[in-house]
Amino acid sequence: MDESIYEKNRLLQRKLDNLLKQARANEKKQELYETFGFEVIGANTPKQLRDLLLSQIITRFQLHNVVLCLIDHHKDTERLFFDHDDEARLNFENKLLILDTLKDAEMIESLISYPMLGSEVFKKYPRMISSLKSSDQIKSAAFLPLLRSDRIIGALLLLSQDSSRYQQGVGTLFLQKLSAMIAVAIENCLNQQRIKEISYQDVLTQAYNRRYFDLRFKDEIARSIRWDDDLICMFLDVDHFKKVNDTYGHQTGDLVLKRMAALIKEQVRACDIVARYGGEEFVVALPTTTPPVAYEIAERLRQAICLTPLSFHDKQFKVSISIGMANLRSLSIAQSHDIELICTTLLDRADKALYTAKAGGRNQVAVHTNSATQWIG
Repeated sequence: MDESIYEKNRLLQRKLDNLLKQARANEKKQELYETFGFEVIGANTPKQLRDLLLSQIITRFQLHNVVLCLIDHHKDTERLFFDHDDEARLNFENKLLILDTLKDAEMIESLISYPMLGSEVFKKYPRMISSLKSSDQIKSAAFLPLLRSDRIIGALLLLSQDSSRYQQGVGTLFLQKLSAMIAVAIENCLNQQRIKEISYQDVLTQAYNRRYFDLRFKDEIARSIRWDDDLICMFLDVDHFKKVNDTYGHQTGDLVLKRMAALIKEQVRACDIVARYGGEEFVVALPTTTPPVAYEIAERLRQAICLTPLSFHDKQFKVSISIGMANLRSLSIAQSHDIELICTTLLDRADKALYTAKAGGRNQVAVHTNSATQWIG
């Protein structure tokens, strides 16, 4: 009888020990999730948020991989997350899945608003992991919907090689809390970046302003030197703009500048930087571009503008532009790594080429050559 009671007590003690062990494990797990969640909330830039969600989370939670899927309601998600950082885009390839509201409507419709754990995730969302390296090693997953105001903005997939890591109903509360914090962080961080970018925009033309260009131009110079790429700086100026204002009025002049900015953006790539530098002058930076290709772009742009009739308030007329160009590799100081000096010199050369184009009769492209003379095309 005594032995039987003793055995029962021992079993109860074991159960109690296991419950305590599980409780401590849950406390540690909760602390881990909350700590990470607060770090995510505290991210100040999309870059910080991107690194936390696509890189650090793998180490923190001992995952095989992770996929962040976001619905691109504003058509700017990828740009905000990578900010023209090709190296980061390559490093996080296939980990950030951007869904277009039109092209990916079917997949967006399939995103559920509650967590799903286990192998069922693979069957429901094979596209999310199909492009990942060693995707065949993934044995279990957690699908966490990202919800804001009852609207789904995306999903986060946590992927593990351990088949028992994620099981339906186990640890769901922790994951729900984490996904809620991540959803808030993504929305807030991207909105803050959008507000910041508004301060970098020229109010009239919606091109970038000079302040933003100067910041980005230095970054692009540093990147070009690091990757041994060329970089083109191009100044563009509306010919006889004062005459346009005097003849048709300043409101029409403003409309000409807006049209100019739109035409420039149409002719260059999304990764190129288009800014209004002052008055009727625009500046464009073309990373990873050779002088012959840049000249073709400039000539195409010049022709598009001078051949396009402009109609404002029943007034129809045409304008032309002059363009000056210079390239990074033509600078003898390009390897000095003095970014400030390189930036100033490159802008100065492009500006001198622009004045050469104007002095030569306007409506043409001038290129600053290695010998520091100007050649007009």
